[in-house]
Amino acid sequence: MKLTAPLLLLSLLTAVGGGSAAAQGPLAGPGWQPLNDRLPPGYNAEILRRIRSEDASWMQPIRVELPSSGTVTLHAGQPDPAAAAPAPAAFAIGMGHLYRLRLTELPEFPAAEFYPTIELLDRLHPPAGQEFQHPIPVVFTADDLKLAASGALVTRVIYLERPQTAASDDPLRRERPHTVAPGDNAVAAAEMHGRPLAIVRIGGRVPVDGQAPPFFFGSGGPAAAAPEPAPEPRSAGRTPRSTANRQASTATN
Repeated sequence: MKLTAPLLLLSLLTAVGGGSAAAQGPLAGPGWQPLNDRLPPGYNAEILRRIRSEDASWMQPIRVELPSSGTVTLHAGQPDPAAAAPAPAAFAIGMGHLYRLRLTELPEFPAAEFYPTIELLDRLHPPAGQEFQHPIPVVFTADDLKLAASGALVTRVIYLERPQTAASDDPLRRERPHTVAPGDNAVAAAEMHGRPLAIVRIGGRVPVDGQAPPFFFGSGGPAAAAPEPAPEPRSAGRTPRSTANRQASTATN
């Protein structure tokens, strides 16, 4: 699908209970979805990268937004950062890879650091030369950060809504909360509304004494900072957002 109009991106969030014993039940909807947000980070993107024939050199712009200000550092498989910028921070990353962010200097959490991941499943198709005017928005709300600071794992599935059903789903473009129950497949739920683009996870996991397990900093895909200055993204109005309302005592991201 080629992009010919300003983007309207929706997001679907879950906060997964680490101690939950809820049984997995089938999600309402046709077919079976082999992709699942509960798979280890990076697995979904790797599966799609292997079966698709997309241009491996394509760099998908993203825009990382925080509640107010802060610094966003991008890691692409190595402890040394690939890029860093003040929020809102614009980067370009490769489809089919896992990346780690480091969020610091947040006024709302002055002593905290957060290490969310971005798993890029798919790309957008903007007009040539306008790639950074149509980034995938990666938004971390104050509620997301509060949940992560408390030990919860918040998972956000970002998808491009299906234009044929967007007006009937929400003709006024209001904010629509989407919360997935424990055991449900958030990727499949997002696919019912559009095309999943990315899985974003944020929790309380941080390096200990500077040490991190293998692949903590991502799978090593291409990464770059945005050109200076980064263009402001085009918008079709308010971008619907959603909130997470499930908490976890322990989880990994």
